[in-house]
Amino acid sequence: MSQWKERFLGIDELPGELTPFEMEEFFTLAPKDIEAICAGFNKQFRIAVAIQLGFVRLSGGRLNSFNTLPRPLLKFVGDQLGLEAPSIASIRGIYKRKNTRIQHQAWAMTYLGIQAITKRQEAMLLAAMRAASNGTSSVDRLIDLACRWLVDRKVLIPGLYAIRELCVRASSDTEQSTYVTICKATTPEQRQVWADALLASRKDGRSTLEWLQSAPRRRSPKNVASIFEKIDFLTSLGIHAVELPGVSSQRLQDYARLMQQRSPRSFKRLKLESQILQLVSFLKVSLSQASDAAIQLTGKMTSDIVSRAAQNVKKADATTVVSYREALTAIFGMANNEKLEATALREKILEFQQTFGDKVFPTRAAAVRSELVDQNKSIRPLLKRLANLDVKGNDDDKGLAGLGTLRDLYEKNRTALPDHVKGHSKLWEPLVGEQADRERAMRAFEAETLLNLRKGFRRGSCWVDYSNTFRDRDHLLIPAAEWEKQKRRHYGLLRLPHNVDDYLNPLIKAAEQGLKAVASALRRGELDIKENDISLDRLEAEGEAPEVAAVRLMIDQEIGSIQLPELMLEMDVLTRFSKALQGRLPRSDRELLLNYAGVLGLGTDMTASGVAMMVTELTSADVAGAMKGLEFDNAIDKANTLVLEFINQLPIIAMWGDGKSASSDMMSLTTSRHLWNARLDPRRQTPSVGMYTHVHDRWSIIYHQPIVLGERQAGVAIEGVIRQTQLDLNRLAVDTHGYTDVAMAVSHGLGFDLCPRLRNLRERRLTVPRGMAVPESIKEVVDSTLNLEHVRAHWDDLVRVLASISNGTISAVTALQRFGSAAQGDPIYRAAQQLGRLLRTIYLCDYFTNPIFRREITRLLNRGEHVHTLQHAIHLGAVRHDRGRRPDEMIAISGALTLLSNLVIAWQANRMQTAVTSLEAKGVSVSKEMLRHISPVRYSSVNFRGTFRFPIDRYRQSLIIDGAPSLKVIRSN
Repeated sequence: MSQWKERFLGIDELPGELTPFEMEEFFTLAPKDIEAICAGFNKQFRIAVAIQLGFVRLSGGRLNSFNTLPRPLLKFVGDQLGLEAPSIASIRGIYKRKNTRIQHQAWAMTYLGIQAITKRQEAMLLAAMRAASNGTSSVDRLIDLACRWLVDRKVLIPGLYAIRELCVRASSDTEQSTYVTICKATTPEQRQVWADALLASRKDGRSTLEWLQSAPRRRSPKNVASIFEKIDFLTSLGIHAVELPGVSSQRLQDYARLMQQRSPRSFKRLKLESQILQLVSFLKVSLSQASDAAIQLTGKMTSDIVSRAAQNVKKADATTVVSYREALTAIFGMANNEKLEATALREKILEFQQTFGDKVFPTRAAAVRSELVDQNKSIRPLLKRLANLDVKGNDDDKGLAGLGTLRDLYEKNRTALPDHVKGHSKLWEPLVGEQADRERAMRAFEAETLLNLRKGFRRGSCWVDYSNTFRDRDHLLIPAAEWEKQKRRHYGLLRLPHNVDDYLNPLIKAAEQGLKAVASALRRGELDIKENDISLDRLEAEGEAPEVAAVRLMIDQEIGSIQLPELMLEMDVLTRFSKALQGRLPRSDRELLLNYAGVLGLGTDMTASGVAMMVTELTSADVAGAMKGLEFDNAIDKANTLVLEFINQLPIIAMWGDGKSASSDMMSLTTSRHLWNARLDPRRQTPSVGMYTHVHDRWSIIYHQPIVLGERQAGVAIEGVIRQTQLDLNRLAVDTHGYTDVAMAVSHGLGFDLCPRLRNLRERRLTVPRGMAVPESIKEVVDSTLNLEHVRAHWDDLVRVLASISNGTISAVTALQRFGSAAQGDPIYRAAQQLGRLLRTIYLCDYFTNPIFRREITRLLNRGEHVHTLQHAIHLGAVRHDRGRRPDEMIAISGALTLLSNLVIAWQANRMQTAVTSLEAKGVSVSKEMLRHISPVRYSSVNFRGTFRFPIDRYRQSLIIDGAPSLKVIRSN
């Protein structure tokens, strides 16, 4: 059952209003339904029985409320039965006898094959909810899962009170189990020491708890020092040694989030059990998050150090070029001076030589290494802090070995490198091996070690056990012992053969055919080879027929305009996304407004105070609390799922694509330079964060994730395809940043093709296995260098990585980092690289020879750009400096922006569907070809600014389950 159909599960009364689509979905009677009703009941009760039948389909339970039944529903059911429906009716009015209602409900259950819950099923449900409660501490979420569990097994939902009682028990059992595990792993004396330490005051007047709660600020040595200080403090308490077997990380994070919002005073008021749960969870999660942030910030600062050194070298080169020109001009002038004797000319030339110094570097990289040694003073402080971390790694990792050597030297306060230190690479030998100045050699060894550590953390050869992201490979992948037991099942799930040649042979054949197709296209003049590169004519822009513009205008006139608040209300009626945001249907105007305000505060550039000024019924504290609440339990993503399901059931979307393709790309949002994960946008030259989105070929955003600017995007591109659950995609279009050779192999192994639009000429060359026959006409653009023996030798290891990504053991982002370019020399990287290059060749052969395919890739990427334009219209300003410092905050911002964008697209597509029907009724012909050129990502009719007034009165009966009266807010002076 889709999430859209699950939104009414568990209710025991009909909503005040049902949309026409909802009535059709749940209360449409098939011919066999009508036959069964007519055969079993007289006319007096047929409408009532049909409504009972539809309600069981709608809610999974019995209709017991005595409220008035919606008149449109009565007419809808009566028309199907050929009966005249009463204008006003209620359950009490229809059923004079209670037994009659019970008999009708029993008949509906029997007809649908639904049974009442048994004791055994109740015990099974309790066990299932105990397992589910490891992933969430929200009882409302558990109730939702319990209702789904019952409906999937055709068991009647007994009532929300009984379900809530069971879910509370399951959550309490899990909480008690977690509490017992913590008590076994720690002593009362330890916990008391930790509590006292958290409540103690620091020099700045804050408590230690408030200090740990503060998020990382800008990327600076001072803030990095603060993060390492937190790690030192937590490890000194022994938090890193606390093992909690059987306790899920999600449960720990839930308790830690509660502690994150507590003041020292409110912590003291908690019961002892809650204190222990939140205290230990907060300390564990704080240590892992601080470790992740420290390693990430160290890596970024290392990159900054190298960038500054490269810029200094570049400036020096520019100055040197000018000096060379001036020197050459002077030398030429002296050479043309016939009065100047040869001896004097030679002396003048030697004087010029002295002005350039004695440093001559063979390469730009060598000059950068020298600059790192001579000019930078930030390397040693970073290494001293890293030396205090419990960094582990492979025995042969140079970064780990270098850090161990430096740790010993720092403990002895040595500033000169001993002669016996070995292990440096040949590239650094001239600097590290310098005998005349051992202090300079020490700085060179430090620079090499820092760069090696950055690479080691990225590829997984270095790790920290109490980190979440930077852990050893065995903890990141499916454990080796488990893999050996279950590999056959994983091969089957991935649809990959055990015999690697069964996988490679079809690819090799496809590459051979692709080369022949390229050679044939060259003979026909459809492409050209210039300077060892295949060149293609630019695709001609698709023209637009005049009638398309005319129809677009008529559709826009039919659609009209709308304010964003009313758009949200209208789409909430159609999708019930507010239930996903809150975990249940809203029960008052206030709850409904809080949901909307939280989304607006996160998804637009308005602050909590700004939203409160727009939505005058709420205070800024109300809005801030709502924004914080939406960071939990993936609430925004669940709301997005409902909106996507609504979009996907609209017939009009079939005009825009086959539903099997998508594109992915990043857009940047301006932010404060004080945000630690902000980077300089190369285009706008402003501090920014990245929002990576996957856009369906039917225009909706199917996945989102915040990223750091400047990083390769291949991992997040793959992650978006395998984590979204709405669609079965077989093609993803990306630009150059979303492509690597390893990513080509990983995506194909996971069941879809990565289709990059490549700008780099080197990446557009065709690479084939050694010995493959290559047509003579294209040999200059083909490299016969692939060694597929690497793939054959490490096929099982590569499939283990793919299975770990597929089942969520490791994210594609982390996997592509561990086995990306930083892992050069790793056998899995080498196997994936060789396979990826073969797949790239097959793809490029299609891209070069099929203009229709090439145009489709361009069209997909252009749709992503159009959607980004809509997102920029919604989020017009910058992300504030006090938002987005924590991963949860940034994910919530990205999710809320995606939700608002999809709401606009859904509203526009739904209105277009209605407009087309209206125009055709008026005699205007609207063909499929016309609709293909009219997108739903047009937002000129939507007002995103101004005072937000939510006309809840018009929608209350459809959105608020108990029809509560309108909200009245009294503000204190």
